[in-house]
Amino acid sequence: MKRWGIGLAVASGVAGLALQSVAMAVPASTQAAPQTRSTQAEQTRSTQAERARSTQAEQARSTQAARVRSTQAALRWTTTAVNRTPAALSDVDSKAGVTWAVGADHVVDFQDQRPLAMRWDGKKWTAVAQPVRTNAQLISVAIGNAKNVWAVGEDRVDERTSRPLVMHWNGTKWQVVKPPAVSTGTFDDVVVSKDGAVWTTGWANVGGAERAVVYRYAGGKWQLLGDGLEGAINGNVLTVLSANDAWVGLNAGLAHFDGKRWTLVADVPTDGSQIPTGFATIGPKNIWMVGVDHVARELPLAVHYDGKKWTKVAVPAGWAQLYGVTLRNGRPVAVGERFEESGQTILARPLVLEYNGTKFVQAPAPAPKQGTLTAAAAAPDRTWAVGLTPSSVTTDYAAFAAYTR
Repeated sequence: MKRWGIGLAVASGVAGLALQSVAMAVPASTQAAPQTRSTQAEQTRSTQAERARSTQAEQARSTQAARVRSTQAALRWTTTAVNRTPAALSDVDSKAGVTWAVGADHVVDFQDQRPLAMRWDGKKWTAVAQPVRTNAQLISVAIGNAKNVWAVGEDRVDERTSRPLVMHWNGTKWQVVKPPAVSTGTFDDVVVSKDGAVWTTGWANVGGAERAVVYRYAGGKWQLLGDGLEGAINGNVLTVLSANDAWVGLNAGLAHFDGKRWTLVADVPTDGSQIPTGFATIGPKNIWMVGVDHVARELPLAVHYDGKKWTKVAVPAGWAQLYGVTLRNGRPVAVGERFEESGQTILARPLVLEYNGTKFVQAPAPAPKQGTLTAAAAAPDRTWAVGLTPSSVTTDYAAFAAYTR
């Protein structure tokens, strides 16, 4: 993801398998009959087969129980000390044995910011020195490996003008990578594909018009993959399965890339009533997407792709927005914020939804009573959520990160 705060942001279950062992009653006449070698051999084979079936049944029960325990384990969050105030984290990624979170330090609220990249060493978060000291922020991060990490965002020339910001971590330091030659723009998401190419999406001024863009960076060169996106407003989020199979969630719609051009799909409306903000991809025929469903009030949006069509998945009712989704033990976990009115004040509270096999249900959220979860990422041993929460000392925001096993 990453364009969180689209609206009012203040910022599978497994059915148990019942296996029964049935004892067969043997007629008395059969019991009294003399046993021949053939009969004894047959009974021996029968007994061995029964034992094998019994063992297989026991193994099946054990395996099924383990799966149930794995998929139904409750979310139990541990808050980690980030120690960045005022600040906010916009994205997190965790793979190849490393975890990075990015965002911005706030000089003057969200109007004047500095890029922030933090690395988790297994015990604590550490802010790593940044080469950019202008009014800029990092919005998305993607890990290729420990020495190949990419982050994108925006660098504001002035309060009303932004240019794409691209940075790369080489294992030692962060360096600025020259972005595509556009006069204005912002990059909202970045992906490192399996072939090592870097993909990014957002918006930019192309040919004198501001529009959604997708760029691919390989061999030190940027390639605009823009055919089919000419009328789109902004690229929010990407998932890339291959050079010929990618999806981009737009501020108005969803488009698929076949290696040559983007094609809007009819399953997601292009009127802005549904805005994608996050993908979790299992394979080309199993993709989860979350976002915001704009009706009378913003509602959480969850959609699943089965290789043929995108279908909305039931979510809890309520005033809320989702900004990111990841896979915990193969099951989608989505994060965002829910809203509550308190007099004249609208409060944002962290929101976590979990897929139970048929629908998304509300799950335990990390500790802060107020704040926003902007992104989530799963590592082999834990699932991360990051965002921002009001500082306990001032009205500024503090960067926030938590994990669950």
